[in-house]
Amino acid sequence: MDNIPSLSIILIVYNGRPYLEECLDSLRRAFLPGTEVVIVDNASTDGSAELARAHMSQARLVVNASNRGFAAACNQGAATAQGEVLVFLNQDTRVEPNWLRALLEIFRDDSVGLVTSTVLWMDEPKRVQSCGQDVHYTGLVFGRAFGVPRAEVPAPAEVGAVSGVSFAVRRDVWDALGGLCEPFFMYYEETDLSWRARRAGYRCWYAPDSVVYHAGRTDRPGPAALYWSYRNRALTVLRNWQGHTLLLLLPALVLAEGLEWVLALTRGWTGLSAKGRAAWWLLTHLREVVRICSEARGPRRLRDGEMLARIAWRLEPRVVTGGRIGRVLIALCNGLFYLNGRLALWALRFGEGRG
Repeated sequence: MDNIPSLSIILIVYNGRPYLEECLDSLRRAFLPGTEVVIVDNASTDGSAELARAHMSQARLVVNASNRGFAAACNQGAATAQGEVLVFLNQDTRVEPNWLRALLEIFRDDSVGLVTSTVLWMDEPKRVQSCGQDVHYTGLVFGRAFGVPRAEVPAPAEVGAVSGVSFAVRRDVWDALGGLCEPFFMYYEETDLSWRARRAGYRCWYAPDSVVYHAGRTDRPGPAALYWSYRNRALTVLRNWQGHTLLLLLPALVLAEGLEWVLALTRGWTGLSAKGRAAWWLLTHLREVVRICSEARGPRRLRDGEMLARIAWRLEPRVVTGGRIGRVLIALCNGLFYLNGRLALWALRFGEGRG
């Protein structure tokens, strides 16, 4: 593309030595003129910072004294970066040579604020991990095209949210939104950012030719991943719907909470423990929850009725389906989600029209 904007690739590292050398080598092959690399090391104990310094001496390296979390480290890297476009990448990845250029091509459209990649499994490179994310109005998130063959990836399209594995954002959009929500620590931070971007009138887009291989198995989450995901889904919903909308959507939100408990049950004690700890944190930190929700940054150019009309109401699980019984249950739930969503949308349009 002509007139390539200045770029900053921001790589967050935490004990990533097994992946880091291959990741940095692949980055070199994807560089465009004027590409800057910022590496933020979150107090690794395996020599990751030293490896990064030796393997990519031209990168700007920030070394934290403690693990500040993925969201805070991304904000730290963005504050250090100079680029007009910020590109965030997970450490356990390998990118194809056209990865960066394909992300930038989408920014020809000025209405696009964020762009995300095709994410393939590192150990199954012919299968898709995600092509962006589908976001349900209750905050439940599903990887688009999860498990499909690489040859069947979707065409470029607007998506509910980008994938935190690999995405790009315009600097001015990032600044207007205030970056990632640091109390999230990790997980759902990109979903919250995407929701706020869409609320501000920007679109999130998927670039199929921007390909990255990811070693992390999102279909096999550990206890920490489950805890932060359960907790941060609730925070995302509370931060992004206004109070009257939350009341209108209360039946669907209760139903989604029940489904999440069922999902936790399918993961045994690990899932139930993580869900219980997340619920307990929310109940015992109400003041902090209010603070986190009141600090949701970014303009509200779209009212809740407009957002609800654009956000998904169908659940389309691909990781855990529950077989035939699960499919019947999801179909019933989708009927209830549709009914609640339509009634809430009617009420919001009526109220906003009068306002």
